[in-house]
Amino acid sequence: MAAPRHRLLVLAAGLLVAALAVPVAHAAVSADAAAKQIGERYQVEVLKVRPGEVGKRKVWLITVMQPAGNSNGAFRVHVLAVDQQSGDLVSSFRPYTDDYSLPPPAPGSEARSRD
Repeated sequence: MAAPRHRLLVLAAGLLVAALAVPVAHAAVSADAAAKQIGERYQVEVLKVRPGEVGKRKVWLITVMQPAGNSNGAFRVHVLAVDQQSGDLVSSFRPYTDDYSLPPPAPGSEARSRD
């Protein structure tokens, strides 16, 4: 009876070692490092950092607030996307190149020709 229990323990230990050896995809830039970099570079207060995706890229979504001042931008809040692998900002501009069409004409108006 000791032999099956011993085999079970050896098998469990082997599975644990194999599971620990599997490479796990980690971000090259940590959330804390990305937040610090953005805060220092743009002189903003970092309010929140959370993981997200832009397209197929893994990003840190960093919510920041502009400092107090005498401008219309004081205390304005923005969300910036930082690539988790490179640490670069990801542009928020997204061109609509696929399946872009104009909205339908308003009811009661004449449809205009696009020519």
